[in-house]
Amino acid sequence: MNDTVNRLIEVLKNIKDELESVGWYPVNAESTKWWGGAETPDEVVITAILVQQTRWDVVHEVLNRLRKLGLNTLEGIANADPNYLAEVIKGVNYRFTKAQRLVKLARNITMIGGLERLRLRGDVRDFLLNQEGVGRETADSIMLFALNIPTLPISQYTKRVLSRVLGVNPGDDYDSWKETLEGLIPRDLYTYKLVHASVVTIGKKYCLTDNPLCDECPLRGVCLHANSRK
Repeated sequence: MNDTVNRLIEVLKNIKDELESVGWYPVNAESTKWWGGAETPDEVVITAILVQQTRWDVVHEVLNRLRKLGLNTLEGIANADPNYLAEVIKGVNYRFTKAQRLVKLARNITMIGGLERLRLRGDVRDFLLNQEGVGRETADSIMLFALNIPTLPISQYTKRVLSRVLGVNPGDDYDSWKETLEGLIPRDLYTYKLVHASVVTIGKKYCLTDNPLCDECPLRGVCLHANSRK
């Protein structure tokens, strides 16, 4: 299994163009650019909430609007009126709910001293999970891409792609998947970002639920499922 994982990671390092085509930008391990070109950790947190059940192209438009208004910081969001913010983020699904949640989240984070202070806490994940509208995948995404803490978000794409590529299937439970994959994949910031960005990209473009495009997939040489179809 270790050999397969290592081969997989080597393949992922060579699909930079694929990742950039859908909005992931692999640069140095600590850069926020990975996350849709975000310029700051604050922007990662804000867009992690906005992108829930919303297309990335819509979120990018909204983020540009927030930047122009100076609302692309947690401090700016914390001081905003939720109703006004809801108007600014028009186009995002559930914008009124998200505006209220974003303001609460921003206020709670600024109250403890901002993201740098949050990163130093021993209960980062618990803190995030206690925020309204922050589930496990969102919390892990914020930790990985905003706070640079090596933790692997588990999306539906993660389950589909890696169950086929590696032949693992711990069931439907999020934490079981997380424990299994973090036990297999070397705990490294760049690698975790690369794996998450790649499985989302591969899952959207090739590893479809029905009729996966195995012959076109960049992972076909290392994928158990693709090789079993030959």
